[in-house]
Amino acid sequence: MKQKQIQQIGILFTLCLIISFLFLMICSKASFLYPLNEWMDANCFFTIGRGMLHGKVYYVDLFDQKGPLLYFYHTIAALISETTFIGVFLIEVISFAFFLYYAYQLLHLYLKRELAFFALPIISFLILTLPAFSHGDSAEEFCLPFLMYSLYSLVKYLRKNQTFPSRSMLLINGIMAGCVMTIKFSMLGFWFAFMMCLFFIIITKKAYKVAMISCLIFLFGMSLPLIPWILYFMYHGALNTFFESYIYFNIHYYPVHSPFLLKMIMVIAKPIRFLGQNPGIGIPVIIGFTTLLFDQTILKKRSHKIIILITFLFLCLGVFSGGVSFRYYYLILTPFLVLGLISLGSWMQAYYPRLLCKNADALFIIITTLLLCVTFYGSKNTQMINGRVKREDLVQYRFAKIIKQTKNPTLLNYQFLDGGFYLASNILPSNRYFQKLNIPDEVYPDNIEDQNEMIRHKKVDFIVTRTIINRYTNDTKSKYLKRNYKEVSRMNQEYEEKRYRYILWQKKP
Repeated sequence: MKQKQIQQIGILFTLCLIISFLFLMICSKASFLYPLNEWMDANCFFTIGRGMLHGKVYYVDLFDQKGPLLYFYHTIAALISETTFIGVFLIEVISFAFFLYYAYQLLHLYLKRELAFFALPIISFLILTLPAFSHGDSAEEFCLPFLMYSLYSLVKYLRKNQTFPSRSMLLINGIMAGCVMTIKFSMLGFWFAFMMCLFFIIITKKAYKVAMISCLIFLFGMSLPLIPWILYFMYHGALNTFFESYIYFNIHYYPVHSPFLLKMIMVIAKPIRFLGQNPGIGIPVIIGFTTLLFDQTILKKRSHKIIILITFLFLCLGVFSGGVSFRYYYLILTPFLVLGLISLGSWMQAYYPRLLCKNADALFIIITTLLLCVTFYGSKNTQMINGRVKREDLVQYRFAKIIKQTKNPTLLNYQFLDGGFYLASNILPSNRYFQKLNIPDEVYPDNIEDQNEMIRHKKVDFIVTRTIINRYTNDTKSKYLKRNYKEVSRMNQEYEEKRYRYILWQKKP
């Protein structure tokens, strides 16, 4: 690679880093502008990530059902800062910068350099202000750059109409799939369709040996991100625990048991509803697929057009076929909006070719600044920015102040997902089931039984419970809670548009 090309790549990636930093600074609650990311999933990941720094083993000592690479990201974040989300924020910035870099590369296959640049702040605004972005720091967010690279790679291959995919392409995309597999394997549908379609393309050319070798290269690449984790869990004698906690648990316990036909309807209905409710993403995606299928702007061959559509459908199949969906699940669909921007950009390029010729840099800065201002008011998260909500006003830090008065305190987050109390108190859990997963007790009783045993035998100094205000819920499933612990503080606080009552209990003498 020539030195000039390296310089251009460096400048482009630096620009992506700056855009990523500015928009995530406003939208992600891991940002230094926020007192705390109180999202339960983010706190769960960070608690497990912190645990590894202190000798705890994923799944064995701290239980959750996401992939190990996601927890490792948070272990690296904890190395940077163990008491704040600043390390998570930096990893988010780098991850999203890679996403923007490959979004640019895909756009630049069709659009001039200036027009592709202009799309980057627009993409950032459209994605990061979505309700699907949630609080920031989701598994879907960290999978975006892997999907964006593979989408770019696939479109580039189909556009060039090459005879066979190169071995390097197959290997790298296998690695992309492997990384997603070790974060959240339900999002692998895209790569299943990716390799399946390439396999059939090669088969149609009657190159059967090449087809088999191509699959083996892809699978080899896919195995590379998994090998370190196999070795890690083998070293700790926990290989079975890894497979049971991550693979078996997600397949057996997590999905909703409903009729197959209903699940397939949901696979189609849920993405359509998402696109309809979020026109900023929905309109570009619809324009993109319409152009793809009925025009030759993006791809010319009908079979190639269908391949892109199949990868999208298989992605939806993997994400939604379990029957469970939270708002952040939809974030993984957003890379396909680039197809719509290609369509719109190609139209602009054809009919208004001189629009960006003069003062392009100044116009880019103006548009980015305006979008940042709109982002501040468009993101729901900014209601919690420092100054509006102070750290000492949050229930997590009010309870932490009481907890820290006890020497070497222990804590249990009882009957709900990790609410950030471990982080605020700088405590690592002392039991495996340090939180209550979103699984019914009758489906997976081990979780609540372990927590109840902790209360029965007074194994922790403090317990935090929460209930929705103005709704009757049985928040004392353990009959020993009020017998062995006394209430020392309570506070109401809003979380995801609902009002909760949090109670801090302390062990009786």
